[in-house]
Amino acid sequence: MRVMLLCLVMLGSAAAHAAATPAHIEISYAVQFGSMTIGEGRDVFEHEDGRYRVRSESKTVGLASIYRLDVKRESRGRIAADGLRPEVFEEIRNGKPKRRVDFDWSKRQATLFDGERTKVVDLPDHTWDSTSFGYNFAFAQPGPSNFPVNLTDGRRISDYRYAVLGQERLETPIGTLETLHVKKVQEPGDKRGLEVWLAREHHNLPVRIRYVGKDGRVLDSIVTRLDYSK
Repeated sequence: MRVMLLCLVMLGSAAAHAAATPAHIEISYAVQFGSMTIGEGRDVFEHEDGRYRVRSESKTVGLASIYRLDVKRESRGRIAADGLRPEVFEEIRNGKPKRRVDFDWSKRQATLFDGERTKVVDLPDHTWDSTSFGYNFAFAQPGPSNFPVNLTDGRRISDYRYAVLGQERLETPIGTLETLHVKKVQEPGDKRGLEVWLAREHHNLPVRIRYVGKDGRVLDSIVTRLDYSK
């Protein structure tokens, strides 16, 4: 229902960004399909002593609640020189375990658990899961205008490229925000789209996420609440 995405190429010290980034962050989102709100989401991000944990929950609401969908995701790992480096990713749907990824950076391998299927794949540099992905920019500035990304949801590790489109003013329920607009570069034949807006005044946190499915349907998540301790 919602894809939290983003990536980075490090342009500074991860330690400096960690010191500046609040230790506890909560972000709530409304998920819209056209003009109708069909879901809501809430992220809790925490970091301490070089380690991080992010918990994300999304569920259907309103008329869409007849299609009951409650998705919980969690990513845990450490803060490395190039941002967040996940060690474990887990996804639970409607109370049942769905997917899991174990990252073994020493062996450069990831073990993917998708239902009853398990496989071991190569683990490239700059790989994130779909939950930790959006918080990298809080620890390191985005890199060149076009940069590579490796992303896993537990089924596979896919490589993409993202483009920094520039700064934009975004109207949200919590006010007008100055943001940096980042968009997935779609290769020929790729119908899936992803765009993210990062709040410049709020530690580059993701405040809008727009996803286009292969069938052309658009889901738009926009921030409704942002709370953190300074």
